[in-house]
Amino acid sequence: MKPLQHAQISAKNYGGNWTDYIEIHSFLDSSKATSAHFKHRFLLHHTEGIELAVSVFGEKITNSEKREISTRKLLTEHLIEDVGRIVSIEDWVRDLMPEQNNSFCRFLAKKREQIETNAINGERELFQAFNLRQKDIEAIKKFLTFPFENSDHPAALLFSHNSFAIFLAEKIFGYAFVKNTKKTDKDAFKKQLIAVREVFERLIFLRLKAVYSPAEIIARTNEADWMRGIDAGSAKAEKQRLAEICREDEKLGVYNRK
Repeated sequence: MKPLQHAQISAKNYGGNWTDYIEIHSFLDSSKATSAHFKHRFLLHHTEGIELAVSVFGEKITNSEKREISTRKLLTEHLIEDVGRIVSIEDWVRDLMPEQNNSFCRFLAKKREQIETNAINGERELFQAFNLRQKDIEAIKKFLTFPFENSDHPAALLFSHNSFAIFLAEKIFGYAFVKNTKKTDKDAFKKQLIAVREVFERLIFLRLKAVYSPAEIIARTNEADWMRGIDAGSAKAEKQRLAEICREDEKLGVYNRK
């Protein structure tokens, strides 16, 4: 289902115009820009991805009819419309990489342990070179370990350590961090910013010795029918019913209101 269809269904359910909802639905589907394969959904189509979206858009949105709607509820419905049920990173990683006794999983397990114990060689020095505020360093580390909260699988690491996550970080943190520059530095105005993208590119590369693209991850992992939405069951039937209603309303011009 496309973001427009999700937005039309939200408008049907909660009032207002589809344009009130298109941005948040496009956010959850933005991972498709990295790969046309249905497994692109592993990046954001889970409860943890919904929480990231809430951190970007807030707990509620207000539609054009001045009605407040839960962002989390809207995106949970989006998730069910796409895969038929509520899934977590653990569900994804368990089916993407069911075998953990291969060299790649062993590599990821080693890296995850190093990250969790602050044992990545050169990481402390890299942060010193960035000269970031401590609260920003803590926020960066928390973002990169969000997949660990509900999954012990070594490959959970890949959900935040990839090229898409670098651009996702810009959604969370903005385009630049402010350096921890002393006010007495006469040239502070010239060097007080560092690109969020640079920080995450260099940190992820330091940790994994590579920045994997989602397409690379998709190519080397397994798949399951539920990832396509094949086992959606009653949710699939409801999705088709709502989509048909939206198409009929579109013919009548319901969604052309500005």
